[in-house]
Amino acid sequence: MTGSDLLTMPPDRRVRPHEVLTAGYLAATGLLGATLGSPGAWWPVLAAHIAAIILILVVFPRLPSNRWVEALRDWLPVLVLPLLYAEVARLNQLLSTGYYDGTISAIDEALFGRPGAALRRFLPWRPLVEYLHFSYAAYYVLLPLLGGALYLRGRRSEFRYVLAVVLGTFYVCYLCFIVFPVAGPWYHRPHPAYTHSGWLFPGLVQDVLEHWASKGAAFPSSHVAVAVVIWLLAWRFARPVFWLLAAIVPALALGTVYGGFHYAVDAGAGLFIGVGGYLAGPRVVRFLGGDAPAEPEVEPVVSVNDRSSVVPRQRRRAVVGKDPEQRVRALLDPELLGDRAGE
Repeated sequence: MTGSDLLTMPPDRRVRPHEVLTAGYLAATGLLGATLGSPGAWWPVLAAHIAAIILILVVFPRLPSNRWVEALRDWLPVLVLPLLYAEVARLNQLLSTGYYDGTISAIDEALFGRPGAALRRFLPWRPLVEYLHFSYAAYYVLLPLLGGALYLRGRRSEFRYVLAVVLGTFYVCYLCFIVFPVAGPWYHRPHPAYTHSGWLFPGLVQDVLEHWASKGAAFPSSHVAVAVVIWLLAWRFARPVFWLLAAIVPALALGTVYGGFHYAVDAGAGLFIGVGGYLAGPRVVRFLGGDAPAEPEVEPVVSVNDRSSVVPRQRRRAVVGKDPEQRVRALLDPELLGDRAGE
């Protein structure tokens, strides 16, 4: 099959950006396990990775197009995320012997002291503890929430764009965990007995950490990175979901430190990756052969140097548009800044 054949293939026969990202991550981690891991322990994992890559790149595009096949292609990568996360604890010890908590903890204390302990000491209110841990646990439903809102309304193009950006953010975090494993303060600093500090969610979160956490997956905080990128994408595609998440995402970010699950620098790095993933999304998706959501057409804006006319607020919003790069440029655009100052 030639490159021109790929370009002329119908959309349902193409490999989608989120599939390319997933296959690339599986190839990279499978190669790592095959080259550095012992054959007896890693060959089942390697076989599973190879089978998944063939399924994604070869089998799926050739299946007849119907709603069940489309749903499988769209949601299977989401369903296998827990398995990929579970692999991280084994993969990160192929490249490292131990964890880099000494480095991250020293940076964290130099910049912030011990913010988790300080927050718990100054904000011991039990309803707040419950709310922060509820928000931390809500992380697991953020992608189904936004993705489901788009999918059930038939907005499949936007859904696949969101999926590619969010999965890309996940995979960047996972690769960081593998290359630079940090266990987190949960394993190295005292944390409270949650049986006495909340009602339901503190104990639930503690059980998840004790039985399902992948050690070495603290820096950057994927909780913060993924929550932030989903929140920003919700602003662009599903404004009611954005306002709902406004009650969750900031509390989730605070809860990662309050609960002693992450160092503050973990949360900061997660914020950086989340915002970066959102801004890079359109370019990455186009590079992988996908279509970023279309820009609204706008008329040229009258120069604000002409004091006889002022660009109205609605026109400025149209000029900024929906593309994240365009938004950032608009925030720094001297004409729009001057126009805002003149209001």
